[in-house]
Amino acid sequence: MIAHNIMMALSIITSFLIYFLTGQYLYWYCIFFLPLYYIGAYLILMIIYMLFIAIVSWFLNKKEIPEKPNRFFYGIIRETAIFGLFFSRCKVKKVNCNLEPKKTRYMIVSNHKSNYDPIIAFKCLKEDPIICVTKPEILEMPVAGKWARYSGFIPILRDDIQQAATAINTAAKYIKEDKASICIYPEGTRNREDGLLDFHPGSFKIAFRSKCPIVIASTKNSMNIKKNFPFKRTTVTFKIIEVLYYDDYKDKSTSDVAKYARNLIENDLKNEALSKIR
Repeated sequence: MIAHNIMMALSIITSFLIYFLTGQYLYWYCIFFLPLYYIGAYLILMIIYMLFIAIVSWFLNKKEIPEKPNRFFYGIIRETAIFGLFFSRCKVKKVNCNLEPKKTRYMIVSNHKSNYDPIIAFKCLKEDPIICVTKPEILEMPVAGKWARYSGFIPILRDDIQQAATAINTAAKYIKEDKASICIYPEGTRNREDGLLDFHPGSFKIAFRSKCPIVIASTKNSMNIKKNFPFKRTTVTFKIIEVLYYDDYKDKSTSDVAKYARNLIENDLKNEALSKIR
């Protein structure tokens, strides 16, 4: 959370500048005003930050599709998303994130319960950038949609075979050309039911075409963030279950790999549920 840390540092500096430059240090009771100055400075900086995002989005072309991910736009959208996670009172627990492939692009797959899921992945993984394959509606959102589009997020229409193939090829190209790693949710949509939906084997064509590692992960309890806010903190667990390298799956079919990944995630989620019951 680079932006958050910068705002905190600037707010602290501003608070002490006001305290000393106005001579308040001469009166012991004025020290109690410091927290108020800090909160005020932080809120002002936050408003300036959000206005910057809104103003820039006004000049962005809603229909333009960039040839490659833009690190500046990705960095802003990532930091802003993590801001939202922070203010949603979400605590993220990382498990096995040391398994994340080093010095190579990869594809990450996970279960999908909430709109917070990609943000949680951004927060837990060090890879930069991680571009999402997402439904087109996300890119049509006011302000955020334009930033996501310029970041390189890839829209996919699963009912349009030709467009879906183009999206898969674009994602594979990002990996092969060392432009970005890819995050995709093989269920195809948010799952509001218990258990997992069937995984779409086509999602795994990205890995086969780019010969990249597949990071299989589970995200637990993200669906309760919105439900618990603002009165209750939510703890979400992000876990890397296994990493498949190209030699591990090159002789398999996309259906085989999809089933294997789904079984791993399903078993991990079931084990978590059993441990809570016990």
